Amino acid sequence: MLPVDIRLPYFKQQTFDTITHAQVWQKLYGGKKFQSLRFARLFSDLLKKLEEFLVVDGLKQDVAKRQQLLAAQLIERKLTNHYPEVAKLARHKLEATPHRDGDYYLQLFNTEAQHNSFLELQNQRSTEKNLLQTAEAQDTFYIINKLNYLAAILHYKNFLSVEADIALANEMIEHLRRKDYSHIPAIDIRYRIVLSLIEPDNETHFTAVKNKLSVAYMLFTADAARNMYAFAVNYCIRRINFGKLEYIKQLLELYRQMLKAGLMTDEAGKMSQFDYKNIVTVGLRAGEAKWTEKFIADYKNAIPRTDRRNAYTFNMARLHFYRGRFKEVLPLLQDVVYTDIFYQLDSKTTLMKTYYELGDYLPLMSLKESFRILLRRKKIISAQNRINYMNFIRFTMKLYRVDVKDKNKIATLKKQLHETSNIADKGWLLEKMQELSED
Repeated sequence: MLPVDIRLPYFKQQTFDTITHAQVWQKLYGGKKFQSLRFARLFSDLLKKLEEFLVVDGLKQDVAKRQQLLAAQLIERKLTNHYPEVAKLARHKLEATPHRDGDYYLQLFNTEAQHNSFLELQNQRSTEKNLLQTAEAQDTFYIINKLNYLAAILHYKNFLSVEADIALANEMIEHLRRKDYSHIPAIDIRYRIVLSLIEPDNETHFTAVKNKLSVAYMLFTADAARNMYAFAVNYCIRRINFGKLEYIKQLLELYRQMLKAGLMTDEAGKMSQFDYKNIVTVGLRAGEAKWTEKFIADYKNAIPRTDRRNAYTFNMARLHFYRGRFKEVLPLLQDVVYTDIFYQLDSKTTLMKTYYELGDYLPLMSLKESFRILLRRKKIISAQNRINYMNFIRFTMKLYRVDVKDKNKIATLKKQLHETSNIADKGWLLEKMQELSED
């Protein structure tokens, strides 16, 4: 273990990666000659101790599992006189845990299985009830995890070429159709998620997931709850992409539920700048400008300090644009530091729309050229995104230049816009197109 006088300053300053092998050796052995082989062995031994510590520390944090392991050792060593009290405490600690997910049912199965072993040692074989409880706990654990992986596979089939014959999947779905598991939310909600992926046009499955999660999220770890909400969020996004714009409000409702449940922030209360931006986007698209403004202010300090100013400035610019305060947009966007390519793309898109709304032709022309150069040069931009933004630039310039009195040209442009599928911010372009048609 390294002496405190070398470890502490580096860890306080988060610069521990700059400590050299020679510095460590000097602190340990003073002026003794550096021996690379011995040094490597010392650190290998240290790594093993650290790994052992993580296991022991994990057990210390999980009292129920620790008691369960103790009970297992007592049975294995046939110390049955000590078993009942330990088993009782293990069951009590397990029931006291707030979560009722796969890990709970696995521990319940182990607890019941241990009790069966204890009864065998006591020659008590007329314990059918306990055997049934053991089997039910095992089945519940299996179904929860099977549904987890089935949902993941079905989800990724939408994006990747994932073809596989999933063993017992059909049989399990049929079993779940016949048997009511509404008393076990860990199964019930995941089953509905799977159905929403198998039968996406049956919107009752999504509604069930949303409603059940809103009251049962606390039965799961934060990571498990976020994962289930992610399926619901992705369902809304897919429906919106198919033109079901009413799902914008449904998506906002999901985000509100997650914010209320504390699922949009991590354990330190921090939120990713991308989640912040996505919620603002959905809030504005849902027409909830007042709520969105409050969200921007309330969660500003939840953004990590390194990203905070950029995220806040950019999203305030978008709020002002939505409210038609175009002259307030420009100075804000000019203050955004482009550390991320997607901020850069969204900022340029918003800036281009602002110049269009203000009728500033020269800045619009200049931005058009710099935007095209960016799209050509940045290799990180995917081919599909490049097409989407190029089409946005093209149609924005066509809208700006079209003769508002020439109804035939406007009708032709409107037809082209409707027939072109790969366009960034197509909703705004359609809105501007409609304004021209009504003039």
